[in-house]
Amino acid sequence: MRDPVRTLAEALTEEAPLKLWSVLVTCLGDVGRSSREEVSGLVLSALVERIGLQPQAMRVALHRLKRDGWIESRRDGRVGYHALSPSALKQVQAVEDRVYGPAAGLDGWQMVGLPPDAQDALLLLPEGTAGVLLSRNLALVAGNPEGVPDDWLLAVPGDRVLPDWVRAAVVDAACEEDFAKLTATIRSVEALPEAPLDRFALRVLALHGWRRLALRSNPAAEAVLGEDRAEIACRAAVHELMARLGPIQTSWLRAA
Repeated sequence: MRDPVRTLAEALTEEAPLKLWSVLVTCLGDVGRSSREEVSGLVLSALVERIGLQPQAMRVALHRLKRDGWIESRRDGRVGYHALSPSALKQVQAVEDRVYGPAAGLDGWQMVGLPPDAQDALLLLPEGTAGVLLSRNLALVAGNPEGVPDDWLLAVPGDRVLPDWVRAAVVDAACEEDFAKLTATIRSVEALPEAPLDRFALRVLALHGWRRLALRSNPAAEAVLGEDRAEIACRAAVHELMARLGPIQTSWLRAA
């Protein structure tokens, strides 16, 4: 029987290597939001090695995260313990609905014409609004149009099918291909491992793959694609796997 941890790890590194510091943020964020517990360096080393990363590189990754204010660490004898800092935990909680919640998108979308001299125009969008830039002066915007600058031209979409070049840009911005690949990999996991470390590793990997896509995918592109977008199926597959694994157990944090 194929090792589900290795299968998922290989799938996530197919395009590019996993970033150790980012995996640690996923892990500590998941632990922090659910139990507020610390994770020992021993467990983190075992977890990192189990998913195929180099535990020798963990000291550098932890130092970087501590320097940037993402984690807090303490020592008890020779063992170090690590957790997200309060400010980092707030950032995790700010995107909690996007990562852990049910599928939800922005309401409606409009075509937007930008002024000729507009630079970094999408940075001016109000909170709760997102956009996909199609060209220097053309974008798709979803969400509440109130607060959009007055000199932008707003046009409600008609019944015509989107041109191929527009749909291609939307599909790319919505990470459709990557969501579909992750869905297929997640659904290939049949029998779950029994060992606490393996279950912990599988949860962290699934959540990490999902989290980095969910936070990269453009909500405006998702609004254009509607209910058929790949993000919805991927969210369901990941949440189902995490439900099968169950919430983080204290035994997982003592797995080393």
